[in-house]
Amino acid sequence: MSRPLLLIHGYSADGLDFKPLAAALAQELKLQPIEINIGNYVSLNNEITIKDIAEGLDRAFRHQTGLNDAKEFDAIVHSTGMLVIRSWLTNYGVTLGSNTRVAQLKHLIGVAPATWGSPQAHKGRTWLGALVKGPKTPGPDFLNAGDKVLDGLELGSRFTWDLSSIDLVGKAPYYGKGDDTPYVAVFIGNQPYEGLSSVANDPGTDGTVRWAGCGLNTRKITIDLTKMPLGPGGVPTTSRTTMTPWAGDRLNIPIIAVEGRNHGTLISNPEPGMVKLIAQYLSVANEKDHDDWLTRAEAYGEPAKQKMLENPGKGAAGVVGAMKTFFGHLFHLGEEPMDGWQQFVVRARDERGDPVTDYMIQVLRKDGDDWKDFEEMYTDVHAYAADPSYRCFHIRLPKGICEGQVPLRIRIQASTGTELMAYQGYGSDDVEKDMGPTVKPVEIDLGPLGDANESLFHPFTTTMVEIVLNRLPTPLDRVSRIFNFLGNSQ
Repeated sequence: MSRPLLLIHGYSADGLDFKPLAAALAQELKLQPIEINIGNYVSLNNEITIKDIAEGLDRAFRHQTGLNDAKEFDAIVHSTGMLVIRSWLTNYGVTLGSNTRVAQLKHLIGVAPATWGSPQAHKGRTWLGALVKGPKTPGPDFLNAGDKVLDGLELGSRFTWDLSSIDLVGKAPYYGKGDDTPYVAVFIGNQPYEGLSSVANDPGTDGTVRWAGCGLNTRKITIDLTKMPLGPGGVPTTSRTTMTPWAGDRLNIPIIAVEGRNHGTLISNPEPGMVKLIAQYLSVANEKDHDDWLTRAEAYGEPAKQKMLENPGKGAAGVVGAMKTFFGHLFHLGEEPMDGWQQFVVRARDERGDPVTDYMIQVLRKDGDDWKDFEEMYTDVHAYAADPSYRCFHIRLPKGICEGQVPLRIRIQASTGTELMAYQGYGSDDVEKDMGPTVKPVEIDLGPLGDANESLFHPFTTTMVEIVLNRLPTPLDRVSRIFNFLGNSQ
């Protein structure tokens, strides 16, 4: 292997944490340890952002022997390291054709990557988090927990939404099938922490990051409830739901499960089979190489992935008993494993692009002739603290739900907080409705999506959902109090 290899650690860690994996790779690739560049960055500082760290990475490139004159390099990243390298790669949104960094990075391997953040991030911003994670040496960073880094890592953060809008669902692929963009692979441990660290465990995670929030297979669904829905490129359309394609000319980047490893032991005690697969992936040179490697890697990870399909039981968040009753009746599967886990990151905005922060979403399922609240799918909902128009839904997928046999409908209610303004939406009946605490919510059917009639549900993925509403002065049928002319009859 002639290209330099870069390793980037995660939040609250340092480069030393990568030593076991670096040593295993050096042996597998027959490299000298000096040929592996282990990065080291500051995360426990309340004024530092992930973008700042990416800027520091670029500066360090120019002063590191072997990397400063390299036209190409490979990177292996752990946890937050994925957000650092993706932030560097997107280069402040430079047009893809002019972004030389995309061709410079040849292979990107995520090891338990925080592609969509972590359910632990908002907990780390508390005083207790600072006490546990913050630097203990008196000085300007004393007990800092890295507030701004944790803000970017928080579930549903604006940072991960904006970043993914560029590199995961943008018009042109950042991770395509040709050799002019990086080839990407993702590994994740199939179990959470044990012992004292298990207090941090959440269902469907490796202890720190969600299984559904690691892979890079992402799509975006836009639900436009405005009077004049706009399709791609701002062109008016008759469809209220539009969807970006799954793959198209994008690379298939699913998760590869690793048996018996969690978020930490994936790099502190690297599994030999994973090390071999990582070494082999660094030689992938074209689409066929990637597909052949992926076939081997998925076969390697399949036994470990099966354990990730086990229902976590009554001790986990969400409704389990009702789920088993309903889906056991519908699919005759009772106690069978789940299809997996999925994340939905939702953003609600008005037609001007401003956030809608006070809203409620319910998913309904068809039960005979009636629509009932689909409580069985919910596991956890988290509103982004800095802007609750962004929310992250983590759901378990019962066996068979991905086949699209269950008719679904979404119900949306929103409030402006003042009687002077109201949100207005058009549902599946195409009848305008004012939204508010005393008004019937808007409902829209979520049948098969897109031209291919795809299911809404895909295990171990994250789906972006943008909801668009009109924000208008009230009342809608005459001059409003927010602006009128003297003597004008209301």
